[in-house]
Amino acid sequence: MNLMAKIELSAEMPGSGRSTAVRHLILSFVFVLLYLFLNFPRVMLISRLGCTAWYPAVGLSMALMLGVSPWYGFLVCFSDALSGWLIYRQPIWSWSETVGAVGLTVCYAAAACALRGPLRIDLSLRRRRDVVLYTLATLAAGVGSTLIGVACLAAERTIRWDEFGRSAVTWFLGDGVGLLGVAPFFLLHIFPWVRNAIAFEPVERQQASDVIPSSTWASVELLGQAFVLLAALRFMFGVSHMYLCLIPIIWIALRQGIGRVVTGLLVLNFGIILSIYVFAPPDIVNTNVGFFMLVISAAGLIVGSEVSERERTSIDLRKQTDYLHCLIQNSPLGILVLDYRGRVELANIAFEKLSHYEQHELISADIDRLLLSDVRPKEKELDIVPRVFAGEAVRALVPWRRKDGKIIQVKINAVPLILNGYVQGAYEICQDVSEYVDAHDAREKHAESLNQLVKTLQRRTAEMELLNDMRDWLECLETEKEVGPVVAESIPRLFPDCISGAMYVFKSMPEPAEAEVSWGESRIRQSISAARECWSLRRGRSHWSVPGAAGVRCSHLGFTDSESLCIPLLAQGGVQGVLHLEFPSRARSLSESDAECLRDSRRRLAISVAGHIATSLNNLRLRDTLREQSVRDPLTDLFNRRFMEESLDAELRRAKRNEKPVSIVLIDLDYFKRFNDTFGHDAGDFVLRSVADLFRRFFRGGDLCCRYGGEEFAVILPESSSQFAAVRVNALRSELKRLTLHYKTRTLGSLTFSGGIATFPEHGLTPSALLSAADGCLFESKSCGRDRITVPLLEVAIPPGAEFSQTQRPAK
Repeated sequence: MNLMAKIELSAEMPGSGRSTAVRHLILSFVFVLLYLFLNFPRVMLISRLGCTAWYPAVGLSMALMLGVSPWYGFLVCFSDALSGWLIYRQPIWSWSETVGAVGLTVCYAAAACALRGPLRIDLSLRRRRDVVLYTLATLAAGVGSTLIGVACLAAERTIRWDEFGRSAVTWFLGDGVGLLGVAPFFLLHIFPWVRNAIAFEPVERQQASDVIPSSTWASVELLGQAFVLLAALRFMFGVSHMYLCLIPIIWIALRQGIGRVVTGLLVLNFGIILSIYVFAPPDIVNTNVGFFMLVISAAGLIVGSEVSERERTSIDLRKQTDYLHCLIQNSPLGILVLDYRGRVELANIAFEKLSHYEQHELISADIDRLLLSDVRPKEKELDIVPRVFAGEAVRALVPWRRKDGKIIQVKINAVPLILNGYVQGAYEICQDVSEYVDAHDAREKHAESLNQLVKTLQRRTAEMELLNDMRDWLECLETEKEVGPVVAESIPRLFPDCISGAMYVFKSMPEPAEAEVSWGESRIRQSISAARECWSLRRGRSHWSVPGAAGVRCSHLGFTDSESLCIPLLAQGGVQGVLHLEFPSRARSLSESDAECLRDSRRRLAISVAGHIATSLNNLRLRDTLREQSVRDPLTDLFNRRFMEESLDAELRRAKRNEKPVSIVLIDLDYFKRFNDTFGHDAGDFVLRSVADLFRRFFRGGDLCCRYGGEEFAVILPESSSQFAAVRVNALRSELKRLTLHYKTRTLGSLTFSGGIATFPEHGLTPSALLSAADGCLFESKSCGRDRITVPLLEVAIPPGAEFSQTQRPAK
């Protein structure tokens, strides 16, 4: 096989390891041997080049490309050329060995791609559609292959041009017999195992037909078919006896379907060739034999696929019928099926248990008369069966009398069974709901006692809606500062009788908790200086401070008659702050138990509110931390390379709108490796941090300093020309040389760097172009001795709308 074809084939196939490659090589070797065998003149019954009764090697090739992969077309082309050279002694550079082999492969590979791709046939050929598409596609490819092959024979003067038509017919018939009589056998019985063996397209092999019975009669029938087939082969070359072979083929197709008929066709075609050598008269015409073999192969395939498809449809229908019957019989609900007269046609086991009637008592019975109850309201008022047969779906609750005399309440759902536009019966689902009805009556007796509970639930529902609304607002926030206004807006609606309050937030734990927001009338302290001032922080739970009651009062509260509730804002094991609420004292208006219940209700709601606030604060802080970590280099605290690339793209768009320049500077520390080698990696990290600190002090607030990678840095200078950037970077170079670094009592020595500058739009219009230009300048600086800055030598005039991807050669 061609080397590139093997590479592409292994790239396409999953599991293309050494074992799979060996299996492909074995398959290729076996194919070449079988292809050569099928090309021998005595196998093909060839009288001369271009005149043959059949061409089984074409069927083998088509089955390989369709059943395994079209990429095996390279192997088919090689095998065809090899057989022509070895068996028929054709020159290597003849028309047939070059154009003919390639043309045959292209035609059948195209047919295989079409059948596997757009047409998407089932390779088991179990449907008539698949057989018809396969026949049309392969015979169309056979026409193209015939025209190319016969033209090559005529071009190399193997045949005369006036013999083109007769040779083309013979060639096409031979290819057709191979495509319809040989290829289906390999597709159904050989290549499914090949695909599994080479793990190329691992699929479970499906039986081509479900028609084949397994019994003694099947064995006898198989022997009879074989006998008839042999007899037909013996007498087929008599006068008008050639089509005797249709009898066993049609018999096999009608009885066993496509699975066995393809085997019968293969045996028949080989048998015909063998019979020609043994029994046929010497003047037998290959064209007639080829036409007969093509017709009988096509007929066998179509009849076999039709039989297999019908049998499979019958099996599917039986399975669906059994499945529906199983669903009905195993349903926990009683099911009735009524015929067109309204009589019971089917009742499942659950309905027998519901009614206590046996199956034979229910069949053909009038269900209303059988289960009529004396306590049932006027029978005609329900009219369930007439309404259903009028085409209406009915739902009703009716009393039925069981066989034992007990009255039960049955819920009925009945629908009409409509076939061809007419109601042919009814389908009823019956459920004993007596217990539910009794429970409903009991619930009605307790309805009055539930009114108060309903009011309580309504209040709780309103609180939950307000709480969910606050949670939705908190989830939409972007910054921690936005939490305060949302809390100040939500608390008065959640606690209408709250007279004042505040939310204290810890910026960091050693520092006091600052009042982020406050509301209400009384004065609120602006901070809680320590956790010991609030008992809720010390205990890690909510705390009530009630004047005149037993208990400890928080020291951060002033002297007031109101009741105060403090709830710690806890999330992920950390304290985010404190929620402080003040309520008017109800000591005089409520009993002690009622006041305690009111406090408990407020406490539960306040704990839920505090939980949402704390979670929101924690998430916002975590989001800010993650955002900062995602754009910062952990060693130098400068922006990282990804942030630099995103920022450069944004700065270029802004500069294009404002028609301003943007410069990008790439900086590489000179001989940085000696710091690591001489003083250690810790000293090297110290040098990088020191350089980063110098960058932050040196550049403007709007400039972006980034760590590009290793000891390389990148600086984006908005609204800076190349000249200004060169002056600034040169000043930075001088500043860095004056920087003296000491690490662990050791002097590290002076630092220098090499730099490259590129400016938009002079040296590029895109980030990649600018970075490429700056990188080229940086390389020039390092090549020329380091400790210098390089800018592009010339400015490039760029027409509007054009993209510039290259820079001029940089110079000092």
